[in-house]
Amino acid sequence: MAPITIDSNMRLLQSKLNITSERMMNYTDKTVDEIIEAEKKQGNTKAAEFEKQLTHNPDVLIKSYRLDEPGNKFNILSQIPQQEQPELLEYLEDDDLRLGLNFFSQEQLLKLIEDIAPIEEVVNAAMVCFTLPKIMEMMPDKELNNFVLNKDLDPAFLMKSLEKMDPEVLAVMIETATGNPVVEEDPKKLIEMLKGLDDDTYKEALVAMDPDAKRLMVMNMYEQDEEVMQLFPADAYTTMLGSIEKNDMMPCVSAFQTESLIGMNSELPPELMSIVLTQIDPKDFAKILIKEYPELLEQIVAA
Repeated sequence: MAPITIDSNMRLLQSKLNITSERMMNYTDKTVDEIIEAEKKQGNTKAAEFEKQLTHNPDVLIKSYRLDEPGNKFNILSQIPQQEQPELLEYLEDDDLRLGLNFFSQEQLLKLIEDIAPIEEVVNAAMVCFTLPKIMEMMPDKELNNFVLNKDLDPAFLMKSLEKMDPEVLAVMIETATGNPVVEEDPKKLIEMLKGLDDDTYKEALVAMDPDAKRLMVMNMYEQDEEVMQLFPADAYTTMLGSIEKNDMMPCVSAFQTESLIGMNSELPPELMSIVLTQIDPKDFAKILIKEYPELLEQIVAA
């Protein structure tokens, strides 16, 4: 493993080992571990004490290696195996993880949203950038047709929503599906006519509903049950998000929760992930190094 050069606290190291500046000059390009070993061989009892502190006390490790400096953390993180880096993302706050999403292009981020985020979060993300009326305006007619035919849409809920539609809309639905002219204007009787249709004809009638009437119906249904918006596919929403500039879209990431954020950041290349991971709290980072990566501490060259 290659040495890891960091901007360490040389004065603290010198003080802990109780050695002179001249003597410290002899250890140029040596790792801290090598310096301690050399001092121990020379009978320096302070070296053994300091070694124990470095391997057991996070606060000493932070001060000695300046782990509050992003550059130092980055140099160490870069040496952690690529496949293990994603495991460290759980130590970050959600806002730190959201910052990491800025490293993706808009196209990449939209694909990650589709593939990783649950539909509830995708809907909420769209709601951050667009009003409900705007979302429905942008919703393709094809998706509106799929919505009214969706097996997960409660038939009773759908029928109650149809009962609130204008009679003219209902009449056109029935007329288009059956091919027979409809002169009835009584809403209740029109609903009974809809209920009397066989399954296939009823589906044809739903598809035949005016697209704008469908949009209005969905918005009315949303007022009673917000989860109806989850019946539209994720790509319908990501297409909307993709229609605006990335900077205008980024506020939507506030809708994504920890699991989704970790999943998305896990797709970053190692160097960029290391940058994101520099946001780890220094104390957490020190504890991780002591417990999981003592071999990395042995490779650190004080500079």
